[in-house]
Order: sequence, then C-alpha cells, then structure tokens
Amino acid sequence: MKRGFPLAGLLRIRGIQQRAAAAHLSRAAMEQQRTEARDRQLRAALTTSADAPGDVRTLAALAASRVAARSLLTDLDTLRSAQRDEVDAARARFTDARRAEQGIERLADAFHDRERARRDAAEQAVLDEIALRSTADDYPAPDAPEETP
Repeated sequence: MKRGFPLAGLLRIRGIQQRAAAAHLSRAAMEQQRTEARDRQLRAALTTSADAPGDVRTLAALAASRVAARSLLTDLDTLRSAQRDEVDAARARFTDARRAEQGIERLADAFHDRERARRDAAEQAVLDEIALRSTADDYPAPDAPEETP
C-alpha cells in the first residue's frame, strides 16, 4: 500500500505562503519603482528653466511653484525611504517563507526516498522468494526420498 507524505498539507500551506510573500514583494518593488519614476520626472521638470520672467507676478508664481516642488520632493524622499524599508521587509518575509517551504520539501524528498527503498526491498524479497521456490522445485533436497509414480 502506498503511503502519502504525512506533512503534505503543511507543504501546500508553505507553498501558498511563499507565493503570497513573493506577490507582496513584487507589489512593493513596483510601488518603489513608480515612486522613483515620479521623483525623476519631478527633478527633470525642476531642472528645466523657463524663460526669464517678464514681471513680478510671474517671478512670484515661479518661486511659489519651486517651493511647492521642493516640498513634494521632500515628501517623495520620505515615501521612497518608507517603500525601501517595505521592500526590505517583504524580501525578508519571502526569504523566510521560501526557507520554511524548502525545509518541508527536503523532508518530503527524504520520505519519498525511504518509501521507494522500502518498496524496492519488499519487491526484492518477493523476487528472492520466487527464485528460491523455483530452485527448490527443480532440485530436490539430497536426503529427501524420490517419489516414484
């Protein structure tokens, strides 16, 4: 009778946890990339300078927009730092989940190897028994009386 791996359910759960951690890591990395792209876009917009302002109102508006943009850059830097921490934490969770799954996978592999060896030994015992029976039938024991029909 073929026995199943007793921890198969736990192995499936560990696989689910590992895939969930990988998905979380992927989402966190995509958010970080989006924030970095916004940061690059804003910095590029700030480096391009408009023509010389014609009047005081335009100059005041330009100065106000620069102050707002710098404030936005500070917020983006803070967000980027938080997202970097989130990616690091997600990577650590993924690594832990993968390590836990690999531990159960190693146990499953060892279990299947032992089961295979047990089945092979049982099959070999049956083959040996068959070989012994056929040998005994072909060559009767020397001290056994021969049957005459």
